[in-house]
Amino acid sequence: MIDQQDWRTESYRGVDVHVTALLHAKSSSVWDFTVRISQPGDDPGTGSELIAQAGDDADFPSPEKAVEAGFIKGYSMVDELLK
Repeated sequence: MIDQQDWRTESYRGVDVHVTALLHAKSSSVWDFTVRISQPGDDPGTGSELIAQAGDDADFPSPEKAVEAGFIKGYSMVDELLK
């Protein structure tokens, strides 16, 4: 379930950016990420008024690298949403 993921959260431009690393189904050593953007204080595992999700086509060697890339993607998504 998505709400049981290990979400990391950072505030950016007045919203919360939530990122979790996901292990690829076909590999035990390749990672991707999911990003959710929500109103401040919202639980990343539940729906909210402002939500976006995105992964990346790249493969990452560790969950830490996937989370780092996820926050970069999340900040970019917020910038686009708040134009």
